[in-house]
Amino acid sequence: MYSVRPALQRYAWGTPGDIPELLGLAPTGGPVAEAWWGVHPVAPAQCMVDGVEVGLDRLIAADPDSALGPDLAREYEGRLPFLLKVLAIGSPLSIQAHPSVRAAAAGFAREDAAGIPIDSPRRTYRDRNHKPELLVALTPMVVLSGFRRASEIRRDIERLEHPEAPGLAALLVAKDDEGEAIASFVRRCLEGADAPGLVAAVVRSASEEGAHGSLLAAAAAAAYYPADGGVLVALAMNRLDLEPGEASFTPDGIVHSYQSGVGLEIMANSDNVVRAGLTPKHVDIDELLAVASTVPAPPVRPGATRVGGADAFPESAKEFALSLVRKGVGNFPAGPRIVLVIEGEATVSTERGGERMLARGEAVFAPFADGHLAVAARGLVAVAGCPEPSRGA
Repeated sequence: MYSVRPALQRYAWGTPGDIPELLGLAPTGGPVAEAWWGVHPVAPAQCMVDGVEVGLDRLIAADPDSALGPDLAREYEGRLPFLLKVLAIGSPLSIQAHPSVRAAAAGFAREDAAGIPIDSPRRTYRDRNHKPELLVALTPMVVLSGFRRASEIRRDIERLEHPEAPGLAALLVAKDDEGEAIASFVRRCLEGADAPGLVAAVVRSASEEGAHGSLLAAAAAAAYYPADGGVLVALAMNRLDLEPGEASFTPDGIVHSYQSGVGLEIMANSDNVVRAGLTPKHVDIDELLAVASTVPAPPVRPGATRVGGADAFPESAKEFALSLVRKGVGNFPAGPRIVLVIEGEATVSTERGGERMLARGEAVFAPFADGHLAVAARGLVAVAGCPEPSRGA
């Protein structure tokens, strides 16, 4: 086992204290949005090896068969296929979607050919992978995920006191295909509408008696983005309120936006984000509508089941699996795993890797070669890994 220190991302939408408190760091007063435990080349986590700090990516690359197991090492070309994060959301994240593997490979090649540097703010595709993701709330969270029915969106738009509202509402019935109608609505909101005036109308409508969840979420986003047409797109989306321990799964192509709260997230090893609203970052409306589904669909809310002394979430992506161990003992077969203590403390032991005591915010990487893993939690512990071959998707 190896101690792992996460890479921190200080995006403007983060909070100043939540992640530093978890990790036992002194806050600087600036936002800390994400902590990453993984091997993404943009920000790999760091491990202690014989008293020397080494990137987790380099540790695994030195002996992929030992770190990942021969099968995973071959399938994922010697790279850990998942990325574990903690998110601390102080203001709404961008409205976004993640591409399929095919779209990501094509987009990455296209931007490379155009000579856009990998770290450029104009870059959309930073790798060739897709990014399905599972979010588990650690505090109450507000999430927007997928689109509501066109008829529901139209009723809300028709109530807006603005001269452009009737035209926007008409787009939602202009096509036989509901997904195409919503795509036309999204494009108009982000490209051609009087965003400041319509956003102000959304805020006024949300103050009226009987305002519902999506409208209230859109109005809350308007406090940060008063001239952004993404507020109208937020109004068109499903609102999901998560309590601690509840989860949301976002597959490829689902438009979503995390609005508030602190959450644990696991995803395929990717940082590909196609944005369209509620952000000062690069927005690509054409690309969003090319990779995203605008067909109305409810959010996916997976529930955990008890497996081996842990609460295991459904294996909805082949790259990752997530379990939570709460005040008990969880047992796991050999495999590459990252163990993170979220509350309290834990004892982590393996067949061949010895035993380690972990406090809140501490994490270890347990390689495949260490064998069977046991986690005795005196609090709450997250165990991230890959699906077992017999049960994997």
